[in-house]
Amino acid sequence: MKEIENFFNLIKKVKYGWHDKTGNVHKSLRNGNFKRNYKMQKISDILLSNYAICWEMCELERKFFRKNKINHKTIFALLKNSRGECHTFTVFELNNKWYWFEASWENQKGIHRYNSIEEILDFYRNNFDDFAKKGYKKEGLVFYEYKKPLFRYSCNMFYIHCSLGKKIK
Repeated sequence: MKEIENFFNLIKKVKYGWHDKTGNVHKSLRNGNFKRNYKMQKISDILLSNYAICWEMCELERKFFRKNKINHKTIFALLKNSRGECHTFTVFELNNKWYWFEASWENQKGIHRYNSIEEILDFYRNNFDDFAKKGYKKEGLVFYEYKKPLFRYSCNMFYIHCSLGKKIK
């Protein structure tokens, strides 16, 4: 667990922000027309740029957990509303416990221990209003386990990629 904590301490310093197609950094989703201009940065560049969004962080986390042969899953939480709000996060299993590894969602950053993935998703459902902030309805939140993206996706391509993943009840 110490190695996981050290990795978390390294990446928790990455600030929230996204890169557009020309390489400019935007520190908010509200500027730069995110859905039209976003381009996923190379995973190797995240710690160099010191800016990333949640799904880029998940790819950095996936790389770490694979390298260390730790059972893990990346999850796409999608709020089915007019804004299509989403968040991605990583869960991993260690010593018969499941952990929510959160390095992006500012109010939930940390390594949180649970007895099962279902407990993590229940906590998530009950607290997603902190992330979504407006008009949150639990029944509108769906979860997908998704595989590593093959390319440096745009926003829409990433949504499609994740929604083709395994739906989690």
